[in-house]
Amino acid sequence: MRTTGLLVAALLGLASPALAGPFAEVGDRQLRQDVELLSAAGLIEGPVNSWPLPWAQIDAGLNRAHDGRALDPYVQAAVNRLDRLADFAAQRIAVDARLSATNSVAVARDFGSQARARGDVAGRVEFNGDTVSIAIGAGLRSGQGGKAYNFEPSQIAVKLGNWALYAGLTEQWYGPGQDGALLWSNSTRPMPKIGLKRLMPDPVDFPVLRWLGPMRFEIFGGVLDEQRDFRNTLVFGTRISFMPAKNLEIGLNRTQMLCGQGRPCGLKQIAQSFIGIGNADNSKPGDLEAFLAQPGNQIAGFDVSYTHRFGPVAAKFYFEGEAEDFDNIILEQWARLIGTTLSGPWGKKGAGWTATLEYADTRAASFFNGTPLEKLTGGETTYPFSMYNNGVYTDGYTYNGLPIGHWADGDSRNLSFSAALTDTRNRRWYASVRSVHLNIGDLGNPPKFVLPRPGSPGPAVSYRTSTSSEKFAILTAGGEIPTRYGDIRIEGRYQTDSPSTPGVTRARAAIELQLRQRF
Repeated sequence: MRTTGLLVAALLGLASPALAGPFAEVGDRQLRQDVELLSAAGLIEGPVNSWPLPWAQIDAGLNRAHDGRALDPYVQAAVNRLDRLADFAAQRIAVDARLSATNSVAVARDFGSQARARGDVAGRVEFNGDTVSIAIGAGLRSGQGGKAYNFEPSQIAVKLGNWALYAGLTEQWYGPGQDGALLWSNSTRPMPKIGLKRLMPDPVDFPVLRWLGPMRFEIFGGVLDEQRDFRNTLVFGTRISFMPAKNLEIGLNRTQMLCGQGRPCGLKQIAQSFIGIGNADNSKPGDLEAFLAQPGNQIAGFDVSYTHRFGPVAAKFYFEGEAEDFDNIILEQWARLIGTTLSGPWGKKGAGWTATLEYADTRAASFFNGTPLEKLTGGETTYPFSMYNNGVYTDGYTYNGLPIGHWADGDSRNLSFSAALTDTRNRRWYASVRSVHLNIGDLGNPPKFVLPRPGSPGPAVSYRTSTSSEKFAILTAGGEIPTRYGDIRIEGRYQTDSPSTPGVTRARAAIELQLRQRF
């Protein structure tokens, strides 16, 4: 955690005495569901597909909800839940403690906060004010590699006008996906980072930009401070999201891996990585010296979502595509995610339901591969072992041995259907079914037909979530129940097979318990 300490110390030097807690964080399914419901109702304005989401934007929507307008009972119930969380976030001193236990850690990881070990305990004290927020946290996990303790809830944020400058262990989620995200998700633990995020996504009063409507810009840089092929590799994430028309949100995403111990990290490499015009960030084929000196790995793409209300029912349709590589200005080797979420009232007393159907394919392919339009992008073309892997950084787009992007890792497919009901007592009951095919190509362990960089043994496995091709179903059901002692979550899971079990079928059943208290 030395790197984290340096990041926090750097921001402390900039901070003035007053404090403020700016973000609603990744990990609360009900919170996200309520935010998207208020967005569909026209109360929360601007992009909402990137998390953590600024509380300033949510608070503005809550103020509109309290202006005297009539609200459907289930929308009012969502307002009431967000009011309570907003009040908690605005406290001068806020304490958040969480205790989780499971007999088997989940393979699939959606937007929620599931245990990362059989025993997972975390606590945080946040000191808030008008300008700066300091969250001091610590956690313990059983059975994980390295140290048992962590400081992942820790963060410091400084408000600079309509911007927040932050540092610490902040989880990121890019895009509208509910069961996964292709570029930045909570699949792995958060790495130490420094970031800058626009708080209120007001339109930019400048020629051309004003046509884009409400807009948010965010950028952060992190450090992969672990034992890997190049220790302390830098990663950057950038996103511009905007709403050029009502209920239409577009996000442009990019991530970069560069530098690291033993890698060139001069101004030339950094500039080429950020500019990336044409093939500026790629080496010429066959040029060994240029190959070793190239800036690194990049993934870029976009997501788009559109929300429409059919009477009391809100429907959100969304798509995300992220490309592992490009040829001059043409992006190629795409991973794709598509889905729809429906939500509406259950009765007339404030209960509500939501249902999501989502499909993700992380086997890199031409953009229209598998569709009637595939000839427009070169016909039926796939690129095995491409997504989340790289010839220079042979540990891939990973942190602590898990993908930074979609939890299924590359060369995988996941079809999921989930549904949830929140009753009038704010109890949330949910269930999901997934059909998963991990590591479709199964290049072996170690992978075959992969040319590593000179002097490197290459990757130890083709993919991390499963080192072999495995196809199975995952069934999940659970409840989130608020009580006077805290919020209790009980979740049961059953899967018909397990990752990395070639030639055998190993079904797995699990139960997970969590207690969360905020005061």
